[in-house]
Amino acid sequence: MLFQTIHRHVDSSLETVTKEDLNKLLLADLIEFCQERGLPTEGTKAQLIGLLLYWKENTRPIPAPSAPQLFSAELPPISPISAQEYRMELTSREFSELFLEDGPGLDIPYHHLEVGQKLGSGGFKDCFIGLYKGEAVAIGELRLAQFNKMDLAEVKNEIRVLKQLRHENVIQFIGVCTNPQHLCIITELCAKGDLFDVIRKYKRPNFAQLVMYMHDIALGVSYLHTRRPSIIHRDLKSMNILISEDDRAKVNDFGLARIRPKASALMHTQCGTPNWQAPEFWSSNPSYTEKVDVYACGLIFWEILTWGAYGYPFQDLSEHALYVQVKEHHVRPPMDKLVPIYPKSLLFLITEMWQGESFRRPPMSHVVDRLAAFLT
Repeated sequence: MLFQTIHRHVDSSLETVTKEDLNKLLLADLIEFCQERGLPTEGTKAQLIGLLLYWKENTRPIPAPSAPQLFSAELPPISPISAQEYRMELTSREFSELFLEDGPGLDIPYHHLEVGQKLGSGGFKDCFIGLYKGEAVAIGELRLAQFNKMDLAEVKNEIRVLKQLRHENVIQFIGVCTNPQHLCIITELCAKGDLFDVIRKYKRPNFAQLVMYMHDIALGVSYLHTRRPSIIHRDLKSMNILISEDDRAKVNDFGLARIRPKASALMHTQCGTPNWQAPEFWSSNPSYTEKVDVYACGLIFWEILTWGAYGYPFQDLSEHALYVQVKEHHVRPPMDKLVPIYPKSLLFLITEMWQGESFRRPPMSHVVDRLAAFLT
């Protein structure tokens, strides 16, 4: 037997639940029920339903583990920024030529934007909540005083890529403001912020929601990879996944993304954030494919399942130690404490995704299918 039968009890949350009710739930929801009661999480829907019904009649409930408390962090007020900080040599016309090569249709006059509370800063960009035509948007305003040619190239590339993309799990590009004092990228608003912060601000959601985050990310990245020509993001990490108010995950920040002209073509530029980088990046002359994004997603999925318990991947390692441990010694984030909690098939998928040899990693379309099985 999988567990010992003891005196009959009443499990209040299952007392009125029937087999038919359980059959209507997602596999992920059934797994969540089993997790809360310390039951096995492997098996088909029918097998898990059988376990839960047996539990309902014969075993004592085990309290669910306590979740970390939700903490609130007040957003700082917007501080006035002088025009001097944004002074740049280029004229408005030259800005338009730089960023709107396909024509002026996406150029948004600054006075058409209502700029609200500051959401955060990253790199050379400050992000604000705003309104455009009555709709809530995210306004990324560039700090031109800190700009250089590489930054300019990165922003141009991000806009060039974003203009091509239309998918519910990829951040939607709305337009650009080319005012010389306010160069902004306007995109859809994801009110909860990036996944890295969501993990630290909100209590761990149920298993079905965790899988939905992973499935959304996989859908977005699979869309990039299956386009023709395909797009390699190259800088996937939890900070570049945004979460909407209705808990949908969306891929963001395409400044380092590259279009791969042919399926057989290899990319050769080193870039991205070291902690999420695939081992093939760690070379003086790297050679890689879309599988670098699959590796990064494996680490993001680990962050989602651990929900901040271990911080972020390899957070205690220096860049040199990362190279030695990840590339030479094949070290990966710890999985031992996840084994009793999550289905082995899901954990095995993650270990496949972060394999050292890229050809051993599944394509992102395959990851989508594997995750979808938990949402049926």
